[in-house]
Amino acid sequence: MTETNDTLGLSRRKILGSIGAIGVASVGAGLGTSAYFSDRESFEGNTLTAGELQLYGSWQQLYYGADQSVRPQDYGAAGRPWVNAYPDDTDNGIQSLGDLTYVDDPSDDPADGRNIPLSCGDFESLGDAPRPAISLADVKPGDEGEVTFGFTLCDNPGYVWMNGTVTEQTPGAGEGQLADYLRGKIWRDEDCDNVYDDLEPSDLVLMVDFSGSMLYSQYGGVVSSDEITVGDNEYGETTYPTTTKIDLVEQGLIEFIDLLQTEIDGDSDIDADDFRVGAVFFDGYSNDGNSSNPGANVVTSADVPDWGDPDGDGFTSDITDLVTLDSDGEAPLRNLRDKLDDLFDGTGTALEEGFGELIDLFDERVDGSRKPQSITFTDGEPYFGGSLTNDRFEELLVAANAARTDPDYATSIFIVGDDTGDSRAEFTQRVMAGPAGLPIDVSGATAATFSGDPFTYGGDPAFFFNIDDPASIPDLFAQVALEILPEEVIACGTLADVLAVLESDPGRIVDAVPRADGIDCFEPGRTYCVGFSWSFPIRSNDHEATMDNNDVQGASVEFDLGLYTEQCRHNFVAES
Repeated sequence: MTETNDTLGLSRRKILGSIGAIGVASVGAGLGTSAYFSDRESFEGNTLTAGELQLYGSWQQLYYGADQSVRPQDYGAAGRPWVNAYPDDTDNGIQSLGDLTYVDDPSDDPADGRNIPLSCGDFESLGDAPRPAISLADVKPGDEGEVTFGFTLCDNPGYVWMNGTVTEQTPGAGEGQLADYLRGKIWRDEDCDNVYDDLEPSDLVLMVDFSGSMLYSQYGGVVSSDEITVGDNEYGETTYPTTTKIDLVEQGLIEFIDLLQTEIDGDSDIDADDFRVGAVFFDGYSNDGNSSNPGANVVTSADVPDWGDPDGDGFTSDITDLVTLDSDGEAPLRNLRDKLDDLFDGTGTALEEGFGELIDLFDERVDGSRKPQSITFTDGEPYFGGSLTNDRFEELLVAANAARTDPDYATSIFIVGDDTGDSRAEFTQRVMAGPAGLPIDVSGATAATFSGDPFTYGGDPAFFFNIDDPASIPDLFAQVALEILPEEVIACGTLADVLAVLESDPGRIVDAVPRADGIDCFEPGRTYCVGFSWSFPIRSNDHEATMDNNDVQGASVEFDLGLYTEQCRHNFVAES
């Protein structure tokens, strides 16, 4: 079949955000700003016969300007720094849609005011967005703000570009153009938390399911009958006659550590010992003659040979030691099947107890100054075997909630999960996945009989990675690494610099999977975010400065920001 250009002219959508009118001064260098975010769509010259693509947008905005008591009109009803959001059912400046909200208390950290994940159906039921999206007056040097734009594709995967341009500007009293004085940054806000995430010194715990379903064919643990060599042949590692899930998890962990190490090596602000890794491996339960009270089989990195200092706290001091083989061909994260198989003899999946050991590992740290983070890999549900009931989902959520909200050791939980066709396991895994500090609504999830939308009970889709195919496990761990690594900066500099990067048609490509080879499409049905932050630096000609803010007194600038998408099918985008 021959296709013409007409059938390849698939539906395109553009969302434009007009950020404008920074100007008007009374005394000093007082400036004002207003902005608009609209949902105009472009259909000209498009043929929809080959498929349909829709792009919907939302936003959450913060403004760190004058104190609430000085200029209350600058903020929403929730108070500083909340300005406005869309959708916002309560009209308080914090994003909400019915029962969907990320924060109930405005005094919470703004990072907890995340853009809520919205479905295509949510957008279709909304009316037109209120305008303007940003309306601030008398912005002064030292002020700053941020807008996180959320976008959701429907129907088909799509490439996404961000674009922008100055539409109008007026110089100030000293002929200075405001776009040259304001600082700006645009980045992929991968967790939609309104904050640019840099690389932070962290203690990371890898929590890995080592139950029978990871190893044995009778439980679905064998992925392929083909032989696999774990690692490179030159290392002389053990070669197995089959490939199991644990082999693929091992490869994923190795890639994960390699990505972290590469980033650490390239970050002058992070030292080699600022990032440490520990582990919790969990199997099932051993009856030990008492079927009513089985003991959980959970092993931490403190019990794994060569993981780190035997007198330490279970965290390695050099993460490369985990994957770099020594002269005997050994490394803690190599040959997991051999290292751990003899340690476990139980039945089931001790997921709940694994979270308990996770907290204990953080609690026993010699130095607790680093940020706690964790990754959990599991291919199913909490399973006990023997005579105990398997219906322990409530207890599992209680344990996960304790890990995410512990007052001293709260940890974000990334889940690489496989629900094995069990709806309760599918629900529970997604509820467990979420950021540190955000509680899990255990009672609500229990009352809902572990069904419905898990992301209304404290789960966050940015923290959950579903295993559609076991062969994708290594790639999923790489995606988790991208969430922990610094978020991708699309443009940074003066506002003029940022807009210069975006002004080409159709704009600067936004990669769905940063740091991976090539440009990846965004999948439909999930909310993705792009952050835009701005600041008006304090400068004075009394200091060593090349700019004087008095030169832009009375200046104004108007500019557009936009998102543009094209369907992935039949289109190819090269790296820019």
